[in-house]
Amino acid sequence: MLGLSSCRKDDVCTAGGTPKLGLAFYDYNLPDTPKTIDDLTLIALPQSDTILKNEAAIQLEIALNVNADTSTFVFVNNQNPDTLQFNYDRELVFVSKSCGYKCFFNNLNISITPDADIWIKQITILKNNIQNDTIHVQIFH
Repeated sequence: MLGLSSCRKDDVCTAGGTPKLGLAFYDYNLPDTPKTIDDLTLIALPQSDTILKNEAAIQLEIALNVNADTSTFVFVNNQNPDTLQFNYDRELVFVSKSCGYKCFFNNLNISITPDADIWIKQITILKNNIQNDTIHVQIFH
């Protein structure tokens, strides 16, 4: 009982952490229509970590690299890979003693590596500052 009474309010972290990048997929020919990707594989580079494997997705949240100003992912749709590089400025924000810091990502910019068969037709950045969990980017295919 004595041990519990010594805890202070900020000894337990209840605040949210670093926000994830929110992506939503849309039909290129009908831009207001969400469009599911039936066979999506997502690979984080450079370690080639598989985030998703052959899954259906209409929205997706991915964690950006908090230790670098860039994150690169390969989006594979029906065995057709497209590589996207996400560039940003990092801003560390102190949350509390128990939570520590979280990272905001500002000035988001996205580039796609050209190849012979790009299935991602257009990318629209809705919010270039990632400071909460919401949809930040639309991908049209």
